[in-house]
Amino acid sequence: MDSTFVENFISAHNTYRRQHGAPDLQLDGELCELAQQWAEKLARKRHLSYCEIPGIGENITFFPLDIPPEKAVQHWYGEHEKYEYETPGWQAGTNYFTQIVWKATKEIGVGSARVPDDDMENDANENCTKRVRKSKRDDSSLKNHQVIVAFYRPAGNNNRSGQFLANVTKPKEL
Repeated sequence: MDSTFVENFISAHNTYRRQHGAPDLQLDGELCELAQQWAEKLARKRHLSYCEIPGIGENITFFPLDIPPEKAVQHWYGEHEKYEYETPGWQAGTNYFTQIVWKATKEIGVGSARVPDDDMENDANENCTKRVRKSKRDDSSLKNHQVIVAFYRPAGNNNRSGQFLANVTKPKEL
């Protein structure tokens, strides 16, 4: 994976995290390797599903090939507009955002893979569960697209009592 892409991807995460009082994420080689492998599998299959490795959080999306890494992270962070800080906890449509700013998360890995233009792989997921995020999409809608996978450790979005209150805080006034 392109080192500039990775640097800008992490920098965008850390910019948003600082706004929420969260410490910077550190790049982890093992997480990058796992994220890259998962991105390649999802790209071949042309559908998104979670890998669900214990202790690792995930953000996974199809994006156009030419999207800058900052824009991909901005897209995920955009869910902050739906998050209700007055009622902290898991909220539908905000899990990408909350994982980005989750204070207890320390490490990140990223992978991306182009969706191939040729035949689709249909075999079962290896070593991961089949909880599907989105159904298979029309092949033509994925032309010139990639899968971007971010893995986070420790995982965010822990819905135990008080975890969202402690880990997802309002952004600071800039």
